[in-house]
Amino acid sequence: MDAGRVRTSPLVRASISDDGLVLLDVGGGLVLASNAVGARIWQLIEQGRTPQDIARQLADDYGVALDRAGGDVAAFVSALVDRGLVTQEPPC
Repeated sequence: MDAGRVRTSPLVRASISDDGLVLLDVGGGLVLASNAVGARIWQLIEQGRTPQDIARQLADDYGVALDRAGGDVAAFVSALVDRGLVTQEPPC
């Protein structure tokens, strides 16, 4: 998972609670919900972290293997990119 930083779209509004994450694409009217792990990934994206950094943080936060966290982050980010909710910069 060698990827650059992920940036949120300015047209997306996020609501994070203990239950998880709700995203609203203001431009397209799409509403998506995710669990608490998705909310944590979104928070780390908003902090400008790379997918590798996010995976390391999730591995620490949830006590899971780094390769599993990396796969989960890659899948989540890919789904967000596919829906236009984030963009991913090329690696440096």
